Amino acid sequence: MGYSTIYTSMPVFSLILDHDINEQACMKYPPLYKTLQKGRTLSARTFLIWVWKSVYQGCVIMLGAILCFNEPMANMVTITFSTLIVIELLNVYSSVNHLKKGMILSQLFTFFIYVLSIALMRSYFDVSYITWTFCVRVLLLTAASWLPLHMFECIFARLDPSEF
Repeated sequence: MGYSTIYTSMPVFSLILDHDINEQACMKYPPLYKTLQKGRTLSARTFLIWVWKSVYQGCVIMLGAILCFNEPMANMVTITFSTLIVIELLNVYSSVNHLKKGMILSQLFTFFIYVLSIALMRSYFDVSYITWTFCVRVLLLTAASWLPLHMFECIFARLDPSEF
């Protein structure tokens, strides 16, 4: 659990660099942040939506890996954990309003650290199993767990845009 914190902390901290609107628009239209001042964006509803997303993605990753891929447990762990890392990076990407260089660098650095740890910690990861088939399986699980939620968010944002 300790080393997995390395993979998830940098992208989440990069969210601090995100902003909804630029400073000039904020000064020109102060009511834009009225919703934030009332605390509506940090509500129980928002929390439960994030919990639901996490449970959905976790179930799709685990059940998808178990039902679709008849693999030994060591390979299953490598597939599911790799999928989890990629989905975490994609979740951060889909949560930001404006991508900045620091955010992109932190995500690339996180992915680099993960690839480096696979190369250096061969006792935890079955490196011989990492082939194109492995990459396709990770991408399939990633698409099944991240893409529906991302598409739903995009459709919802089009139908009911936020005031920001």
